[in-house]
Amino acid sequence: MIGIIDVGGGMRGIYTSGLFDYLMDKGISFKYYLGVSSGSANLIAYAAGQRGRTYRFYTEDAFDKKFMGIGAYFRTGMIMNLDKIFENPLSGDNVPDFNEFVNADFRFTAVSTHMKSLEPAYFTKEDLKHNNFSALKAAAAMPVACRRPVKFNGELYFDGGLSDPIPYQKAFDDGCDKVIVCITKPEHERKDILPWYIVKPLLIKYPHVADSVLDLHTKYNEGVDGALRLREEGKVLVVAPEECFGINTITRELDGLNKLYQLGYKDGRKIEEFLIANEQYI
Repeated sequence: MIGIIDVGGGMRGIYTSGLFDYLMDKGISFKYYLGVSSGSANLIAYAAGQRGRTYRFYTEDAFDKKFMGIGAYFRTGMIMNLDKIFENPLSGDNVPDFNEFVNADFRFTAVSTHMKSLEPAYFTKEDLKHNNFSALKAAAAMPVACRRPVKFNGELYFDGGLSDPIPYQKAFDDGCDKVIVCITKPEHERKDILPWYIVKPLLIKYPHVADSVLDLHTKYNEGVDGALRLREEGKVLVVAPEECFGINTITRELDGLNKLYQLGYKDGRKIEEFLIANEQYI
């Protein structure tokens, strides 16, 4: 079994939006989907066959002040309004109903981080409820971008990128033989440490979480390096943009977003070729 992972990246996620629209145009799907942070939103749309849905989010909804920006941050405590994003991510035309999605023959997992232990928590589609996608919000609540954790089943959680940002090992543990890892930064780029003078004050109620955020770059960079080593062994395909056209986590610049989407759509061919080479054109 070949699994696919989307590690997220805020507005840079329009790159994987292009990847997945290409794969849907080619009729390619998977039996295993694993999302980190906003990557969970992109993957659930892909798994549900909602072509174009995430592109519209990045190029239309994200420009709405209700969804994203400083105003949303002060109103909701979130730079991206997760309540709006995950209000009903399976709604729309030509998609399976909720029960059909949950009972479909594929695995969908979203990585989150338990607020107290800082250990990863893995939510599946069985954790989703009709019109209640709190599990996905819990998986995408990145500290600093979100002032407080998200409650799910009586426990508090932050973004999965805090504990397992490049979760290829989870995919292998779940039975995948090979894994496609989709990242939204050029593969040679590495994360830098966030300034402590921003992180500490915004997470003053959660000092242990602040410390983890300040070490996030180490976990991410080690995860990418590990994926690249496994690529040399033929176990992993890393798909990443050659450039990001000035788009970062919260950039809203339509020309750059469209260029990054088109690059993702073109790079979808790399995934198709990988599947063909492994005789698993699914």
